Amino acid sequence: MRTLIVDDEPIARRVLREGLDALADVEVVGEADNGRSALEQIEKLRPELVFLDLQMPVMSGFEVVRNLAGKTMPIIVIVTAFDQHAVQAFEAGAVDYLLKPVQDARLEKAVERARSLRQKPLEIANNAANIAAAVEPPTSGPSRKIMGRNGDDYVLLDTDEVLAFQAERGFMIT
Repeated sequence: MRTLIVDDEPIARRVLREGLDALADVEVVGEADNGRSALEQIEKLRPELVFLDLQMPVMSGFEVVRNLAGKTMPIIVIVTAFDQHAVQAFEAGAVDYLLKPVQDARLEKAVERARSLRQKPLEIANNAANIAAAVEPPTSGPSRKIMGRNGDDYVLLDTDEVLAFQAERGFMIT
């Protein structure tokens, strides 16, 4: 499972990497130390799983998810030191959340949950859409996302990116 670690704290990234290196079929393909870098790495590396810190410089974890529009959705596991954000993210659709400092048993459980979603792109996209909707919209106005499909990939789109809808094989958009 191709995995990206996103956290502004080098020690937190190291702890996650060491824990993930011990798990079978998990390959850490990259790291990012802020939200903007995370978006670039997601686009470039196309990880299946992202461990995402919420509070980072440049762009928060919630903003990262909100800006995934037009890209294949990775499975999101939230990593945070603040339990109130963790509960909000989990309720919103994160596959799991880990409280810092991350314990090996909890890390393994999060990876197991991610494995169970691996072949379910629609559920992954729904989870990401729910996380994006759980945060306050930008001050410039409401930001709504809709889910679209490009081949076998599900993508999040801003409503202003949509020009038309097309129905196909029992899928209908209202």
